Amino acid sequence: MAIEYAEEKVAEALEKAQGNKAIARQYLIEWIHRDHKLLLGLTALHMKGIIPFWVERVDAKQKIAEAVDKKTADSVNKTVEKPKTFGEDMLRTFAGQGTAQFGLESGSIPLRKKNASQTHIDAINLIVSKNKSKQD
Repeated sequence: MAIEYAEEKVAEALEKAQGNKAIARQYLIEWIHRDHKLLLGLTALHMKGIIPFWVERVDAKQKIAEAVDKKTADSVNKTVEKPKTFGEDMLRTFAGQGTAQFGLESGSIPLRKKNASQTHIDAINLIVSKNKSKQD
């Protein structure tokens, strides 16, 4: 019944707007602030997707917060051993150990900016000097 009511109101908005869809939308937005039956009719078909989305979102947020709290408590109690090889470091990065988590960057180990090595600086200077000699 709410869907039929919503269809009637949409038809009424189109008629009032003389077929202009943008103005009809504005009428509907104005009306749903006062008419909750209209809001329910317009969104009823989508509620089966909206409600599970929000339940999953809040549940995941709570689980992440609990995991971060647990990880923080664990990290206070023990020190993280440094990787012995480059491969081990890479595997830890892929596994998510010591990396920032999306949305929770402040809850992870801060990423530090590393200085360029002398080898990199020499390579950049070599490239610049070659480009200058080509331009001359």
